Amino acid sequence: MGHASLTGNGSGGSVRYGPIAVETREFRRAVPPVAFDCVKLLLIREGSTILTTESDTFASEGDLVCLRTATLCGGTPEQTVTISTLYIDTDYLFELWVWQLSTIGHDRESLRAYTMRREFLPPLTCVRPTPETAHHIGLLFDDLSASLTLGADDFYHAQSLVSELLHVAAPLLGVTPPSTSPTTSTLAVPAPRNRKFAPLRGEALAARRALHADPARHWSIGDLAEEVHLSRRQLTRVFSTAFGRTPMAYLSLMRTREMARLLAETNMTVAAAASQVGWRSRSHAIEVFRRSIGVTPNQYRSMTGVRDVDIPDRDWDAIEHTA
Repeated sequence: MGHASLTGNGSGGSVRYGPIAVETREFRRAVPPVAFDCVKLLLIREGSTILTTESDTFASEGDLVCLRTATLCGGTPEQTVTISTLYIDTDYLFELWVWQLSTIGHDRESLRAYTMRREFLPPLTCVRPTPETAHHIGLLFDDLSASLTLGADDFYHAQSLVSELLHVAAPLLGVTPPSTSPTTSTLAVPAPRNRKFAPLRGEALAARRALHADPARHWSIGDLAEEVHLSRRQLTRVFSTAFGRTPMAYLSLMRTREMARLLAETNMTVAAAASQVGWRSRSHAIEVFRRSIGVTPNQYRSMTGVRDVDIPDRDWDAIEHTA
């Protein structure tokens, strides 16, 4: 329920800056199902409502609701209901989550595929915090709303409020790191890496530039070592220290990410995408992709199509007139 706008409508209005938007509104009439290309966190401030996704969920004062990206959801208030809604850009939220898991070391594309699975988080999750926690969350919504009215000048403060809100809400919603889930047993885990924030060796940077300049080339560790005037063993050690994986593993990751991008953003076939990124064998490309990301290329394309779809808000007029 609800829609973020720049001007604000209804009893509360909304404010937005960059990847975050927040609003508080009162609803008096049913809202048809709509979907947003973002994650939504709802706090029921007063009253109650029936939320309709794949099934009906009753939510009343103090309840916290999380809606996944592109989840169709409508609502039918019982008399009136006041809801505070936080809209968070999916990629922004994903980046926060990835850094939270940085010590675990899963590859980010495999993590992205993991978050698309239904078992990671249902389309709608409704929980009932303690009254004290619900009050705390309400204050965070209000502080965030005030902060966002200042736009870029107060963005870092707004970001800190979002982090605190997620710190409180995530345990309630049951979001768990993938290391505790059997569904992630196929996820790629790169070599352990301790960030020392030390200067990078010039040879490591030169080797990475060479790989990025021509990722489709049929590289060997010997070819790359010649490019930067090191022995194969020296290059492997210097590159792994700098970037957390061997040159060939880094190249494989580059190709996997580019192939994932092509599958998500174009109509290119799996074979054509594999060829474009530098893999000569379609079967080999599929196996490397599956081993790295945890799903096949076709499964990844299917899931990204759901995640990235931008569903038009055809029922905005209905929402406009609920107040």
